[in-house]
Amino acid sequence: MSDFFKKPQEDQLLNILNYQNDSRGAFFYFRSMSIRMQERFATLIDHKDMPRVFLHGNPHIENFVITDKGAAMVDFDRSRLGPYAWDIVRFLSSVALKNKNKKYKNKLLSDIVLEYFIEGYLRGLFVPDMPFKQISALLYLTPTSWNKTTSEYIKSNGKWYQKLKENPLPLTDENALAVLRGYLESRNELHLLETYHIEGIGQAMGSFGNRRYLILLAPKDNPNGELDRIFLDIKTVYQDADNEFYKNPFPHHGQRMIKASELYAPNIELRMGFCTYNGTEFWGRQIPPFTIKPKDKMSVIQQLDFAYSVGSQIGQAHAKTLQNGATVEQLYAHLKDNYSRFTELAIQMNTEIIAAHKIYLTELKKLNIKIGKKVSNSKPKNSPNKDKK
Repeated sequence: MSDFFKKPQEDQLLNILNYQNDSRGAFFYFRSMSIRMQERFATLIDHKDMPRVFLHGNPHIENFVITDKGAAMVDFDRSRLGPYAWDIVRFLSSVALKNKNKKYKNKLLSDIVLEYFIEGYLRGLFVPDMPFKQISALLYLTPTSWNKTTSEYIKSNGKWYQKLKENPLPLTDENALAVLRGYLESRNELHLLETYHIEGIGQAMGSFGNRRYLILLAPKDNPNGELDRIFLDIKTVYQDADNEFYKNPFPHHGQRMIKASELYAPNIELRMGFCTYNGTEFWGRQIPPFTIKPKDKMSVIQQLDFAYSVGSQIGQAHAKTLQNGATVEQLYAHLKDNYSRFTELAIQMNTEIIAAHKIYLTELKKLNIKIGKKVSNSKPKNSPNKDKK
């Protein structure tokens, strides 16, 4: 049985719904296989001589966000120390799955896309203090289309505000208030509770089940409208176990995610903080008034744009976090000798994941009487209607 197969009857309903999606089901399945893919990668190539860095951990295309502050890879749940090549393999696999065109001579990635990625990566690796390359797509976005303030975002009924209203909590909810206070304390911002009041509290779930509190703060006294609302997203963190090759170097997983954000998406995430409540670790941020995440498949031109830009971001972060005295020159020598092998393994694991997804859907059809009605007639409790994290 494939390393990437999972039993539908043991799966969460939200996952089943996502995997059945006609246009994005295979990519959702790929997203759920991050750790399994990492484990599989360790069996396919020797990790012992790979330079180690502080990884993004899960740099796939749908973790790329565009805001009014710029564009970068976000969602740092899987960030930790590990072999540099993992970020490369995971990203290239995601590009292959988003390919709008037919296979290129029996391959899933164009050679020119692979060339653009490595050029961007080397730029970031050798000139890490230069700002990384923004995607050209930003040139086609005009500020007039953005919500410039949180109040405008609320008025336009933005995605996260919809989720807050779908699953509201009392403004006196003890758990939410305790998490809020812990988060603000980590930022030395408890004073905000003196000048802001809580306008709304809701709860939501991410695509793969992580819980989150959505908390909207509004200024108590704002006669001239100079102060904007503050909309917070405080979510539970993934706590993947350390192993021989991948380790968390921080005492709190929220600190790990903040460090990854500073490396891979500087100035993109706002008001980051963390806390622990009832033994559960949380990481929080301020929701920006405008974001776009690419969801559609990409043409070759779009792949080139993303490959070079993300390559420069990943290379820059890798250069700044090399471990155990390793040098940029040593990493480059290892990459030059193994890049073609990394791309082969990315495609191999993609092929295995796609095959496992097809088996999953076949098994799901066999369970149609048991699961089909449940899928079509019910909605997961406290789960959002949409599939975004």
